[in-house]
Amino acid sequence: MLNRSTSLISLATIDPDIERYRDDRDDDAQPLAIDAVRNQAEAELSLCARCQNFDVQSFARSANRRKGYLLKHIEAAANQSCQFCALLLDAVKDVEKPEYFYVNAIQGRTTLNPDLYVHMTISESYKDEALATTSPGLQANRFLIELGDRFSGMRNQSKHEICIAADPGSPAALSGDVLGRYIGCDPSSASHYETARSWLQACASHSKCNETVSGSVHIDPYNSPLPTRVIEIARENDRQRLYLRHTDGHHGAYITLTHRWNEFTGRCITTTSNYEGRLLGEDFGELPQLFRDAFIIAEKLGIKFIWIDSICIIQQGDDLADWRCEAPKMAQYYQFSVFTLAGTAEDMSGGLLRSYTKDSVPWSLKLVRLPYRDKTNTIAGHFYSYRRRVPLVDEYMDQVRSSILFRRGWILQEWLLSKRLLWYTPDGLFFECQQELPRSYDQSQLTFTRAGSELQAHLQLKALFHFSNTDILGFWYRALEVYSGQHLTKPDLDRILAVAGLAKEVGPTLANPKRLSSLDNEVQHEVYVAGLWLRDIHHGLLWEEHHTAPPCTSKVFVTPSWSWASLLTLVRWPSRSKATKAAFMVTGICFHERDKHDIPDHLVFDGYKLRPFNPIVMTEQLSPFDPTNMFSCLHIRGTLHTVHVRGYLETEENLKTAALSTTYSPIPKSCNWRAICSAFRPEIIAGWGSLERLQPHPIACADIGIAVYTLHVSTRYLRHGLWIKTSVPVLDVLFLEEVEAGSNSFRRLGVGRIADGALIAELEDAKERDIKLV
Repeated sequence: MLNRSTSLISLATIDPDIERYRDDRDDDAQPLAIDAVRNQAEAELSLCARCQNFDVQSFARSANRRKGYLLKHIEAAANQSCQFCALLLDAVKDVEKPEYFYVNAIQGRTTLNPDLYVHMTISESYKDEALATTSPGLQANRFLIELGDRFSGMRNQSKHEICIAADPGSPAALSGDVLGRYIGCDPSSASHYETARSWLQACASHSKCNETVSGSVHIDPYNSPLPTRVIEIARENDRQRLYLRHTDGHHGAYITLTHRWNEFTGRCITTTSNYEGRLLGEDFGELPQLFRDAFIIAEKLGIKFIWIDSICIIQQGDDLADWRCEAPKMAQYYQFSVFTLAGTAEDMSGGLLRSYTKDSVPWSLKLVRLPYRDKTNTIAGHFYSYRRRVPLVDEYMDQVRSSILFRRGWILQEWLLSKRLLWYTPDGLFFECQQELPRSYDQSQLTFTRAGSELQAHLQLKALFHFSNTDILGFWYRALEVYSGQHLTKPDLDRILAVAGLAKEVGPTLANPKRLSSLDNEVQHEVYVAGLWLRDIHHGLLWEEHHTAPPCTSKVFVTPSWSWASLLTLVRWPSRSKATKAAFMVTGICFHERDKHDIPDHLVFDGYKLRPFNPIVMTEQLSPFDPTNMFSCLHIRGTLHTVHVRGYLETEENLKTAALSTTYSPIPKSCNWRAICSAFRPEIIAGWGSLERLQPHPIACADIGIAVYTLHVSTRYLRHGLWIKTSVPVLDVLFLEEVEAGSNSFRRLGVGRIADGALIAELEDAKERDIKLV
């Protein structure tokens, strides 16, 4: 993404009045040899005379904070062992050389060969100079490297990152000129803990990091309500000792640990048999290195409480009462903690404080030491320059977002809810907070524009989880799309539970988008049903198995068939249409699973509010908000009609036609769509259906089709015409089957769209009926 293709430019674009370099005009000079004066330091012996005179202040004297060296001089100096020139040459070795030419009517095209320069632009994490703060010094941690001529502005970027760093306490660091730091390869070193403290201190002034997602509560992470139980880290006789504490509503500072469960962490669970002993500081058994390191890190950072789910939640066999009670509270636990601690290595048996390998950290590539000159042009020590082995955005993607930890189902809400996260990766520390882009151990920060589309979507997701986002439902569906592809050890129990914390914050955000003073009452109007929101049920029901997902064979039977949570597969939601109209009405809801649902638990009014189904009770009572709700039966009044499902739309042309005719985007190149036809006109393809639950019929074939019910969910419109616009209706539908003949209860088979006018007319002529969707 950073490389730009070779481009052709005209000399007419070259501005002869452009500001010239002020102190780096070496185009008339001869290549400078290595100075071999005996008394010079070893670092200076490895630099050419030009680099020995390197002046970082010269960047400030340039209007664009840029300077350049002639490529041919760099090549010559690198051949004579100048380490900095070799570093620059290595950074541009794969960069395409721009082509320069001019054209006139007589001679035609004439190609030019101007001298090429290696341009260095000094910056902080590639931030635009216009966005620079008023802080003292250059505030720099890297050079943007480009290859091009001197004046035209046509330059091709290097994909390599040249970083600069200074020792803590050095003049280069104290002046604010060099922000990058070298903290070494030992994560248990004092420099690592000092780096973590500086991140936490800087985050203290971030508004988004010190309020709940819904904006309803201000957070003081050092004086927050403690979780129901925490582990206290005490020091007795100069030895660390652990106690399980029941907090009884007390306040304090604590951290949370996110981790993957395995056989080692599974042995650490708190049960009714060891609970009393742990209260007394005993019976913790042999803790895994991951947990022991977490206790060390907390203690080093001055925090004496830590919450670890496997220790702080009581479990006893199949009795999950405490787990179900505590899971919804995670919305509070992760948001109110000082930070969440996470290790991303695939093998965590070595814990969090294992030293980095020399082959992983950027500094294993040789550090080049450059002289540091202050604003008086006096040499005041030195600073370092090095090339990152992997660009920062790629390192974060590989070490954090693509790590095995992020494939764990519970991590999504823990990442989204945590205001601050401290990632211990095999290559170094990363810090992430709600308000800013992630930072790395060398004090550099991710740059959104340099990230790939997948990483950009990942970063945007966390930024959108805030009450200022006017499309919080759009966030909800995007989060579920990510979550649906992650792994759960116990999906039958946790498919809904693992996003309960998110739902607990989305609920009040939906009910109070402008932070109404009546928050506590209004939030009760939000009805959460098996992973969807009643107010948006017409869109929520339209989830589809993702086109890239393999055929789904695993189901979660405790959840209703119409919920995305009922299938263990990657799902997606369609894009919204502004003119979409709802086509059915939810009249009632049952929250409890039973044999028959003839009478709903609650009646629905105003589209998304509930009252108990009890004619004797005249006062309006509302259902409590329950983010752990897994089962719901929807009582619906709508239009049912029979259609036929035929063979698969196998060719790209058929898929393209089906997508365009039903306003579906993006157009799939391959998927499991099947042709939908009217029972009266089987030769006409009326639409498409994605039927993930449809079982093979013993006697039906693709020519005849399988008869299924279709429920009209909503109507969107396809606009036609260049001069005169016309709107053609397209129906969003669910495909259903009756659970038992005559039961009037239906389960979902799939989703689709219908665009054929004749079949649409058949649905419009059908009478409304009351059904139950289970």
